[in-house]
Amino acid sequence: MGSATATTIEDSGVGIVPTTPLHWLVHWLGNEHDELLDALVESAISAVPELAVARDEPLTQVRSAIQVHLQALTECAGESRQDGRMAVPTFVDRYTRAIARHEMLRLPVLLRAFEEIHATLWRRLVAAMRDGRYELPPVQRADVLEHVSAHLFSYFRIASSVTATAYTTERALLARRSSTHRTEVVTGLLAGTVSQADAERELGYEMNSTHIGYVAWVEQLSELDRLEGVLTTLTERLRPRRHLWVPTGENSVFGWISSRDDNWCRLVRETALPPGTRCAWGSLHAGMGGFRATHLDALEARRVGEATGSAGEGTPVLYDDVAVAALASRDVAAASMFVRRQLGRLADGSEATVRLLQTLRIYLDELASPTRTARRLHVHPNTVVKRLERIETLLGRRVDPASLPLRVAVELAPLVTDSTRAG
Repeated sequence: MGSATATTIEDSGVGIVPTTPLHWLVHWLGNEHDELLDALVESAISAVPELAVARDEPLTQVRSAIQVHLQALTECAGESRQDGRMAVPTFVDRYTRAIARHEMLRLPVLLRAFEEIHATLWRRLVAAMRDGRYELPPVQRADVLEHVSAHLFSYFRIASSVTATAYTTERALLARRSSTHRTEVVTGLLAGTVSQADAERELGYEMNSTHIGYVAWVEQLSELDRLEGVLTTLTERLRPRRHLWVPTGENSVFGWISSRDDNWCRLVRETALPPGTRCAWGSLHAGMGGFRATHLDALEARRVGEATGSAGEGTPVLYDDVAVAALASRDVAAASMFVRRQLGRLADGSEATVRLLQTLRIYLDELASPTRTARRLHVHPNTVVKRLERIETLLGRRVDPASLPLRVAVELAPLVTDSTRAG
């Protein structure tokens, strides 16, 4: 576009003589503004029907949007720089943010409309050069068409980029504000400072139902997209009546669902978590009190899962699966003393005894079956038998699969081993 100033356009009967190709464009846009605007609105709505179903007087919105860009295009042509660079007026950014803020038009629809407006505008200016009062001699027409076409292409390319950036930035800002507000409401609800009626109105979540709470988190912020995908898949499988989730900090979310599926525990247990993602689930509770209770369950499941390492094994941690350990480990000092009394040297926290405790836990889970225990551990049954002999030596007694104290001590051991060593 830098060479546009070198061309002189003769008077073609339009009153004012444009001296450059872009002056011709400015003159044409100004004189034909109303007719062009009508034609562009008609062609845009015809080519992109979604424009006609936008909220709140769609035709007025489409007309306003096109008028903004006709004005911006005219200003860019009138202020074209020698180096060919173009700066879209700032009011385009402001207008786009207003569209995003009020959800008048969706971004993909806007960008498709840009393509149609560009094409329609180009067709009409070509026709204007050939016929009527804007007609140009062929030798001048080629030069004008070259520069004006390049200008149109540059404008719509840059305007599309500016629009996409402004729109997505504004929507992200609105989403953050909404998310922050929802988090504040949930925090107040859990603390008892927000009423049930206010919470239901702000959150769109019914409290007088059954709730299953969860806590989900990631080790690295780069895994947040994976976590969101897992939660989406899980909730689709659970088919909840309602689903509420709010971010807490940079790497975790609190969530609640009202599930229609009585098999939700099985569905959650069968879910494989991608590396770096963690999830802990509370028990099913009802009503306003249940909303808080299931959340506390989920927090306890997370605590136990992180302490035992089970939260990082690729499957969710369910409170019902760790309830005994959670309850019995509330008093860490008392739990540590109990574990030492029950397990003796088996609770010293060494690498060898940790492996033996894992074998004992699975052995008790499998109702004292060496064969099933070996299958889960991927070892030979004779290896399990030898480990059990070593376990009994460290315990100083036979392993009694029916012993509740032994089972509880085995579940508690991973939670209190560090405290035991420190003591």
